[in-house]
Formats: sequence, C-alpha cells, structure tokens
Amino acid sequence: MTTVRPTPSRRAFLTAAAASVGVAGVAACTPPAFVDSRAKRASAPQELRVRQPIPSDRQGFNRRWYAPALAAVYVPRGLDDVAAHVEDALRTYGSGVRVTSGRHGYESFVYSEDTRAIIDMSSMNQVGRDVERDTYFVDAGCENWTVYRTLLNGFGLTLPAGSCYSVGAGGHISGGGYGLLSRLHGLTIDHLVGVEIVTWDEASGQATLRYVSDSSSDVAERDLFWALRGAGGGNFGIIARYHFADLPVAPTHASIFTLAWDWADLTEANFARLLAEYADLVANLPPEEFTLLKLNHSAAGQIGLIWQRAAPKGVALATHTAQSEACVARLAQQLGLAAQATPLTTALCGSPGFLATPPKHASAQHFTYLEALQTLNGSGANKCGKYKSSYLTAAMPSEQVAAAYEWLNTVPEGLDRDQMAESLVQIDSYGGAVNQVASEATAVPQRSSLLKLQYQTYWANDAAPGEALTAPQQAQSDGHLAWIRGFYEQTYAAHGGVPDPSRDARGVVDGCYYNYPDVDLGTHEQGTAERALTLYFGDNLRTRPRNLVAVKRRWDSANVFRHSQSIPVE
Repeated sequence: MTTVRPTPSRRAFLTAAAASVGVAGVAACTPPAFVDSRAKRASAPQELRVRQPIPSDRQGFNRRWYAPALAAVYVPRGLDDVAAHVEDALRTYGSGVRVTSGRHGYESFVYSEDTRAIIDMSSMNQVGRDVERDTYFVDAGCENWTVYRTLLNGFGLTLPAGSCYSVGAGGHISGGGYGLLSRLHGLTIDHLVGVEIVTWDEASGQATLRYVSDSSSDVAERDLFWALRGAGGGNFGIIARYHFADLPVAPTHASIFTLAWDWADLTEANFARLLAEYADLVANLPPEEFTLLKLNHSAAGQIGLIWQRAAPKGVALATHTAQSEACVARLAQQLGLAAQATPLTTALCGSPGFLATPPKHASAQHFTYLEALQTLNGSGANKCGKYKSSYLTAAMPSEQVAAAYEWLNTVPEGLDRDQMAESLVQIDSYGGAVNQVASEATAVPQRSSLLKLQYQTYWANDAAPGEALTAPQQAQSDGHLAWIRGFYEQTYAAHGGVPDPSRDARGVVDGCYYNYPDVDLGTHEQGTAERALTLYFGDNLRTRPRNLVAVKRRWDSANVFRHSQSIPVE
C-alpha cells in the first residue's frame, strides 16, 4: 500500500526549487506521443510516496543480487518530488539508502543485505524539450528504448547510447554512455550540457535540487558537472534529469550484417589471424560503421559478428544501400582471409547487441532506423551474470589471444559443456568521435582506445528469488566465476592480472569501464578500492588539478552516497 505523507515544512524549499528550474515542453515516455506544453513538470511537491516492498523490488536484472532487509520504496513522480524523497529516505534509513532506474546493476551496489530503502526513479520517465533552457531532457528513470523512440518520433533526433532496451538512463549516462552510434557521435556524456541533481548537506540535514553545468556561476558546480560525466553513479547525489543540446539527427536508415565462424573450423592459428584482421578492420573503419565481435565459448558452436552502418546525413536510401553492400563485401573479404566464414545460425547472447534470433538472410539487411534499433534492442532474460572489461589501444597481443583461445575452449570443473554456451568475451569497435575528446575533459579518461572488451558469463538456475547463491546453486555460480576470473587473470598476467596501463610498457591496455563494475578489481571493504578506481578513472581520480576525490570531498564530505567502489572522500 502506498503511504502519502504530507510534508508542509518542505513546501517553501520545493517552491523555490520549482521556480529555479523553469517549465518545459514534455514528450511523455508512456505513451510516446509528443506534447508541446508549458505546464509545470512537477507533481504535488508536498506529498511523499513511500510504499512497502513487493518481491520484484528486492531483486534487479542480475538474479545474483537480492535485498532481504528492504523496508521501504520511495517513488518520486515529478522533478520537484525528488529532493523531498531523498531527504526523508536519508533521515530515516541513513547509509541503507540506494537508488535505481533500470535495475541493470552488475554488482550488489543496490541489492544487498545492507539495503534498507530504495529510491525508485522509474516513474521519472519523461523525455522532452525544456523551452527555457533550450535543451532536450531525459529523466533518470527512462529506459533506452523510451529515450530512442521518443527522441526519434518527437524530434527526429537520437542519442549515441546503449542498445539494451531496458537499461535505465540514470546509471547508463552517468557512467559515460556508449553504443552503436558512438564512433560517429561520441559518448552520451559528450552531448550532455546540464544535470539536475539532488545533493545532500549533512550539516543542515537538507536535500537540494540544483542544475549544474559548465555555465554554472559557482566553480564547485562546474566541477560537479564534470564529475557527473562518467563518474556520477552513486557518488555525489541522486540524478533526476539530464539535459542535452544539439543532439545528433537520427539516421533515416541503417544496415545490419552478421557473419560467423564455426568453432569446428577454428585452429589457434586462424583464430589469432581472425583477431588480427578484425583489429585492422576496426582501425580503418569509417565512423558510421560499428562492429561487435562476439567470441562465444566453443560450447555455443560459433563465433559471431554484428556490423551496423548508419545512413550518413542526407544520403538517399538507394545510395545508402549500395554503399552498405560494398562495405559488407569489403568486411567479408578481409575477415574471410583469416578463417572460413559462414552465415550466423545461433542466437548471440551478451550485451550490447543481444540477438535472440539469427537473421533469416545471409546478406545485409537494410532497415529504417527504428527497425534497426528494434533488431538489436535486446536485454536477454533475467539470469545470473558476471562481467569484466578492458580497453585496448591496439590489436590484442599474442599472449592475450592465446589466453582467449584456451579459455574459450575450457569447461570449468563442476559444469557441463552446455552450461558454457552463454559465456563469451565481446570485442567492440571503439574510437572515432569518442577519441576526439581530451582524456581530462570528462571523468572518462579512455580517449585513445581502438577496442573495448567485455568479458561475460551467464547462467540460469531454478533458484527462487534471493536464493541464487545458495546450495546447490552455489556450485554452478562457483564454476562460472572461476572461469571468468581465470580467463581474465591469465589474459592480463603481464600487467598484474588486470589491464593496468601503468604496468604495460607497450601502452596497449588502458584500464576498465566504470559502467561495467567488477568488485574483483578491488573494494572499500577489502581496502583495495584505489586499484579499481584507478583502472576506471586513471589520473582523473586524484592526480589532475580537477579530480574526482576533490569533487567528492566538496559535495559529499560525509560520504552518504557510497558503495563498494564509490569515489572516496580522502
């Protein structure tokens, strides 16, 4: 049952906050129709919406994690609701408060035994035009599919963001944001011009909604805006809304092509050549093209590749189709030099680019842009999963290739071969517009990489919610975790078992992606978080004049917003 609690003492604060943020034209996410309106964005600010948890509140997309002690769910519904809900939650539950939007957390940062209250941003789900700020806005509770469809249908625009439809904007954008148009248009944060965020003042016990941007008069707010572009997740406050200017015009069409290699035909030698040819292909890839090479475990039967080409602005369909066919021929010829290619016949798991059903045609398919979004817009089923990441500035060195071949043919003790069919390392094309931004311009320092890797393993079991890590399911989890950890540690053995650029004289490895968190890299509980955070943020963590630790100290000196890999105060 929802409890609506009046909070008259906060009325003056919220009225002032509402006046400061102006009014907006809103395209409602559900339904996705565009409505040009100057009506107030907020729901009644004097009401708190707090309800008792239901079973689905205790578990996210990753079934490994569960919140057994969850006592309350806060549901802000309007922009000016958020501060009151944050204030009440922190006063009532203190360090046990967590925030969620799409529930796709890789680690137990939200769903854990310590979680007492969740601020669920999913009702904050508007995309629209802020006519006073001259920006487009995306609420933190929106999911990728809603953002894409509403921007496209309402404005003819798009965002270079992720392909998994149900990932929430709140966490995705704050960690950098990246997807199939990023080589053409950069990271999502590269288009960000402002953020509306609720911060907490420990001394006064008040939460404040503020708009921060590069144009803020306060230098501390400008520093906060810098930090929110890549390191915003669970570190400085509760993000309510993102603002963008000059968003890319959405492509009218996009072409998709898939290719595969049967494991039965792959020797270690032609596997190595395939990876070398792929790196060479990416190095010369035009920015409108994007590829995902899914190195599936041999239990899956095939290695798969997904290629997408967005129609350049102003190019007619016939011209785009002809150009795409020529690109496909070039790609197939180059990669076919390494090993005999074949049509894709199996589903491709993993994110981004989940493809539940193999294409019906072996040739390239030419879609409207919306159709292309739908084709690769999968998140997969709710399962248990573990993830790791790395950036590479050049082709995989020989020892990394050898490790990949070995582990993609390894079945860990305690598991059947079939149970490894959804384990892989995905190699995404990187660079292009992403690398045209300086490493210190945002919190994301990886601005010279060629490839971006995500190690993934998934498993399903019959466990009830909250019991995925109990016997007998624990043995299954242990097998998958041993596999991905052994794979990763051997791959980067020359650099201490992780892609540490400070230990790579060749300059090939370049750290890890904060949006793919991995507690094996280090945590505050283990006293090793510094290693993890340095792999994510490099010199942006604490070495540069503008750094994340200094911003954390200024905006959250009491360390209220924290998790196992949050930015430290000192």
